[in-house]
Amino acid sequence: MAASDHAVAQGKPSFDCAKAASVAEKAICADPVLAQADADVAKNYTALLKRLDAHAGKALRDDQSDFIAYRDQIAGFNESSPKNQQTFDLGEFLRDRATFLSGIRKPPDAGLIGTWSSVRGSVDIKAVGGGKVEISEDVVSNPVSGSGSCEIDGTVEERNTLRLVDRAVDNDNPTGFVFTFRRDGDALVVEQSGAGKDGRSEPLSCGANGHADGTFFLTEKK
Repeated sequence: MAASDHAVAQGKPSFDCAKAASVAEKAICADPVLAQADADVAKNYTALLKRLDAHAGKALRDDQSDFIAYRDQIAGFNESSPKNQQTFDLGEFLRDRATFLSGIRKPPDAGLIGTWSSVRGSVDIKAVGGGKVEISEDVVSNPVSGSGSCEIDGTVEERNTLRLVDRAVDNDNPTGFVFTFRRDGDALVVEQSGAGKDGRSEPLSCGANGHADGTFFLTEKK
């Protein structure tokens, strides 16, 4: 059950405990500390939706839905663990999310420079002089299991839309995949395109089932 878009009373979970269905929801309702952490997530999420434009707001709702799914995965994975370990892991995940949401900024301009983050990871774009920018993306398909990791980096010409070609480490030959980075309102959109050579289904920069595409939110302006 997603955190409500409406204001949440302090210390109260963001959902109706009478309808708690998942292991995570039941744990939150049973523990005041977890309930407070969940309320903090909902409060920061609601406040952020009011600051971001419609494009980023839609992406944030999707990101929050992913977070809820991962939250439930953590609780499910830990169901047979000692109670204190279950509470610690779930609480840490909730508190990290609340901190993440409170750190997202509304971009002051239409530029790409900065650190952009989502529930899956982050993208760092910085100017390095000579009309070029350096891109570094570090994401996973599933932050709970850590599977599907992608570590992408490279230097490209500074433009409104950045285009980074995936290349083999040993010979610098293109692998067939291309990553583009562009703004969509208050959000940064990363798109992966192309087909891999030699039967590859993922870029060389990614592990099995990894993909670089996603939508990210400004967490640091450089």
